[in-house]
Amino acid sequence: MTIDHHLKQQLEEIIESGLVEVPIPYQKGNSIRIRHIVIRNHHNGYRIFNIKSNKHVCTTFSKTAALAIAKMSAENTPFNLKDIQKLDDKVTKHYMDAVYAKRAMETADSDERKDSAEVRFDIATENAWTALADIERYIFDK
Repeated sequence: MTIDHHLKQQLEEIIESGLVEVPIPYQKGNSIRIRHIVIRNHHNGYRIFNIKSNKHVCTTFSKTAALAIAKMSAENTPFNLKDIQKLDDKVTKHYMDAVYAKRAMETADSDERKDSAEVRFDIATENAWTALADIERYIFDK
């Protein structure tokens, strides 16, 4: 069963033209798009661009924060960008703490240090997941 390349391209164009009107994220190439907002992966996180104004909105550490900002911007919902960025900074901090604690667990000489690092790792991961859940409320609840 072969699919005509031209028909496939026409179907993709129809779907993409409909998605521009609805704030549903979809992947196109190496970017995620929600209406006129584009999210691109970058070496230091995720960059958010507004295609209409052709401007860089901000850069986030987590994809969840990038999606939250893009969704709120695409829907023209009033929101405080600083609040989402603060939550994203919390995710960054606790993620780095977890990475550090994991490394400490792997290289610890004594059982006390290993146990201490394990507790720090558990606390950091729990705090990171809590901050991510707070960001997800912007995506799903508002």
